[in-house]
Amino acid sequence: MREKNYFVCSKCGYESVKWFGKCPSCGEWNTATEFKAEAARKGRASVVSLQETLKSAGNVKRLGTGFSELDAALAGGILPGQVLLLGGEPGVGKSTLALEICNYFSENGLKALYVAAEESADQIAVRAQRLYRDGLENIMVCPENDLEQVLDLLDDTYSLLVIDSLQTMYSPEVGTYPGSILQIRTCAEKIIEKCKQLSIPSILIAHITKSGEISGPKLVEHLVDTVIYFEGERNTELRILRTMKNRFGPSGEVAIFEMTEDGLKQVVNPAFYDAEDQLPGNCLTCAVEGSRSFVIQVQALVSRTKSNMPRRVSNGFEMTRLLLLIAVIGRHMHLPIESHDVYVNILGGLKITDPGIDAAVVGALLSSMLDKQLGRTALIGEVSLDGSLKRVHRMKSRIDALKKIGVGPIIVPKNTEFRDSNIQKVYSVQELCKALGVS
Repeated sequence: MREKNYFVCSKCGYESVKWFGKCPSCGEWNTATEFKAEAARKGRASVVSLQETLKSAGNVKRLGTGFSELDAALAGGILPGQVLLLGGEPGVGKSTLALEICNYFSENGLKALYVAAEESADQIAVRAQRLYRDGLENIMVCPENDLEQVLDLLDDTYSLLVIDSLQTMYSPEVGTYPGSILQIRTCAEKIIEKCKQLSIPSILIAHITKSGEISGPKLVEHLVDTVIYFEGERNTELRILRTMKNRFGPSGEVAIFEMTEDGLKQVVNPAFYDAEDQLPGNCLTCAVEGSRSFVIQVQALVSRTKSNMPRRVSNGFEMTRLLLLIAVIGRHMHLPIESHDVYVNILGGLKITDPGIDAAVVGALLSSMLDKQLGRTALIGEVSLDGSLKRVHRMKSRIDALKKIGVGPIIVPKNTEFRDSNIQKVYSVQELCKALGVS
């Protein structure tokens, strides 16, 4: 029986058994590339006992990365054969982090293959010399972007593979340019297959788009075992690593680093607040990211607008959430905040998606608008559209983190199950206003 070929769009990766002039998915013309279909495999599928598999899997040891915070975010380290996709903005420190992990492997007598598709071996050596003095003898650098040649070099003598970066690699079997969707998908599939076969963990460094997503088909994120985003502003030293997906542990965990002249240094006990007296427009709260609780400081500035369209600027806090809170303040507190310019900032360059800091944002906005200092008062809770304050998850860990630094009083939602003289419970934003003394 003759094998049927298929056609793939070189722009978006759309597949069809028939040739097409215009891609039905992306609308581009003359992008159909023909590929041969793989022959059907013959043989019976095998089955194994899950109980027996668990016994053998229990003996598998995770490999450390050299950073206890990163190991904790990865549920104990990297498993043999695990494929990690590391994304982040240019200059945030992705290559530096990968090189730090390679250096740790090398110091422990394990060989690491660093595929530098964007830089020469001399450039990698200069950077490594600046960051480290020892432990470079077991780091093998391959300045090559031909994937087939790289996979020919890879064998079981290596304990780690780093691809820097996935978008610059290409496979000669695919007749498209490096960085195309088809090339990225094909390269990712071949790397994963080879690493699983040899039980070698790998780190695939990936570019991101303007919208902040990893460049290429979404299928790549489904193929890999772990997806990590490296966040941080270029003008600050703080870097935050988030595990967006992890097949071998919980997702949503974070690790915090500081970029120094000597490379990345992990921050074990981060502080994202000012220990001095809080001026008007500042409010303390506690946010939860993964399994960690961080005391953070919310800053706000409310000023009279000089134009017909008041400005809304938010740094580190979701803009749609800010617009919602402004509407709630205007509707339920009868304050003319809609006609004012509003600026919100999370101290330290953090990007917080936790709804538990809603109350603190409202408190900071009221403090700035009414020019009222809140002192060491902290607020926890989610603000709903009806003006009520809702309880959020992990309230105990939040309160404990705030108590540890001597914050008080702590204002929480009415249904919070805690009894403490340092805790005040409120039901709505109107009661919140009275508790803050800004009514």
